Amino acid sequence: MGIVTRRSLALGLTATAALFVVTGCGSDDSPSADTTTQVSAPQVGLTPFTAAPAASLSGAPLDRDALQRAALTLSELPADFDIVPDPVDDLGLAPAPESSEADKSSTDPAVCAQVLAPIATQAPESVADLSDMFTGPDFTSIDQDSASYADGTAAAAAFEKLQTTLAGCAEYSGTDADGTKITYRVGGASGPNVGDASFAFRIITESGGFTLVADAIVAAVGTTLTQVSATAPSAIAPDVLHSMASAAADRLRAQTP
Repeated sequence: MGIVTRRSLALGLTATAALFVVTGCGSDDSPSADTTTQVSAPQVGLTPFTAAPAASLSGAPLDRDALQRAALTLSELPADFDIVPDPVDDLGLAPAPESSEADKSSTDPAVCAQVLAPIATQAPESVADLSDMFTGPDFTSIDQDSASYADGTAAAAAFEKLQTTLAGCAEYSGTDADGTKITYRVGGASGPNVGDASFAFRIITESGGFTLVADAIVAAVGTTLTQVSATAPSAIAPDVLHSMASAAADRLRAQTP
């Protein structure tokens, strides 16, 4: 869903796998030079996802400039994070093709591909949307994805649709662009409410013996939905995630007419 994207998960799994390869190799003189010992991933809990009550939302939509002003900054993130430039908007590169003959990515069941899609893709007809990605130490990433809707009815429908997708995709599988198998498990999370309405969830992604944990909070502020997520080999501290989500909601509130 939203900012818990295929891109951030793929980058995390690739980096974690690379670390395993490097740390598993000894020198030529080492007795264990030709062997590797895989350290078991920490056990992470997962509870069933439960949808939040229907949201009663109202207000005016935000345009892309307002969403940009409301976006999280490095000062609101943990230390040692840097923003990942957008290839198109920041680097001026041509948009990547949506698919190619070499792309072997897939999702089964196909509808669960929506779990990792941006909010505006899952719930179309937003007035404006914006995504930002940050990378940090130890193969961690923090992402924010926002979409603003024309009125409260449309925003509430989007809020409900995101949860419907999560509830229907407790376990699913797929492959990345290279055809490597990936399994996904989706569950719920609890915590204080954020914004006008919110819900939280967790995705545990496993591939080739490596695990990533993505924790996310989706909050509604007026007619805008924003998702803040953190992905890493182990779960982020709940209070850190809640602090970032609260800051995101406060920044949106400051931009809402």
